[in-house]
Amino acid sequence: MLANLRALLPARFGQRPPLWAPEFPFLLLWSHKAASTALAQWFFAQIGSPQLRDGGPDAAARYAGLGIHAYQFGVYCQRPGYRFNCRRALAAGGPVIKFVRDPAARAFSAFLATRRGVVLERPDFWGARVSRQVLAWKGVQDVAAPYSFADFVAWMAVTPVGRQNPHVRAQWMDLERGREIEIVPIEGLLPRLADLERRFGLPAVSARVELLASGHHRPRSALADASTLDALLHGPVAPGAFDRHAPPVVDSASLRGSTIGEQLRVALAPDYRAYPLY
Repeated sequence: MLANLRALLPARFGQRPPLWAPEFPFLLLWSHKAASTALAQWFFAQIGSPQLRDGGPDAAARYAGLGIHAYQFGVYCQRPGYRFNCRRALAAGGPVIKFVRDPAARAFSAFLATRRGVVLERPDFWGARVSRQVLAWKGVQDVAAPYSFADFVAWMAVTPVGRQNPHVRAQWMDLERGREIEIVPIEGLLPRLADLERRFGLPAVSARVELLASGHHRPRSALADASTLDALLHGPVAPGAFDRHAPPVVDSASLRGSTIGEQLRVALAPDYRAYPLY
């Protein structure tokens, strides 16, 4: 009963407002570092791309790739009444779909972003801000200093959620409590989008793979053997270390039974509890 009462409270979206349109058949919930760029591009391709909705000869270039978020946050979600309409859609009980990513893979991806070479060049980059937080927790002032994924996970474990960047904190949101939400894993995203297009009678824009390209994904090599993976997870990583070399896949399966894996399951308990497929 308490969960049902909580579901009636006004939803707070924070920095993750849903993607909603009156002509779109469901409310789309998403998270940073969980195919957010591809999902935004897919959504706007379904309802009309920014350059078609808002015009302007330079709109296509301005909102390409990562630029789609400038439109998403700075234009689309800033329209008068947008969040109110999202809350009304939630209260109406229509379909709500949440896209989620393997929590461990997402955490490792966030860690790698804090170790990109750009963190030394752009102090405003979210990865640079998180990097400074981790280094401050370690008592280190040198912004070029290395640290390990183990350090990153230990920092996550002791840092209040409110002080964690949205790219790092758990995907689960309090508004999910007590609500019927369909969970869709982003692993194998294109077939999953194609399935949603068939189910809801949407245009098959997922077939245009180039449309969903973000331009900032880093390739992964194959799964590493145990000793190589252990060295990677516990060894210090300097900024730029993986800018030219692909790190191996790190996910919940590869970390199962390890100390780091157990720490992540505690630090990201809301995700592992709400999304048991991982």
